[in-house]
Amino acid sequence: MAKAAGRRAALKKNSVVIGGVLVTTIKWAGESIDVTDRDSSGIVELLPDVKTQQITLDVEGYAKDSTLRDIVFDTAAAKLLTDITFVFADALAAKDTITGNFFVTGFEEGNPHDGAASFKASFVSSGAWTLG
Repeated sequence: MAKAAGRRAALKKNSVVIGGVLVTTIKWAGESIDVTDRDSSGIVELLPDVKTQQITLDVEGYAKDSTLRDIVFDTAAAKLLTDITFVFADALAAKDTITGNFFVTGFEEGNPHDGAASFKASFVSSGAWTLG
């Protein structure tokens, strides 16, 4: 894999940019299907299919507006965000967007006395996503 700086991206909701972010982590996780039985002679056997899978994106950046902050701190607001797109500005490959529904699992806001307010957030996919 080629060496590269952190992945800059625009975070969009319903095609509207709500923040510029640095994607610090993109993680794919999948759960295998175990079909080990008595005939397996004590050796684990797995199907080639994935039982469940999800992606997690950890980001940090500066908010363009208060959209994400308002969602997170509103106790009545759903934390499942639909129609989210991460558009990568410095694509390492031809596929430079990830689109889908994402649940906000964490949010942190930094408000230094002598600088711009920043945020960190974690998003976990819900349902299918597209890489395009």
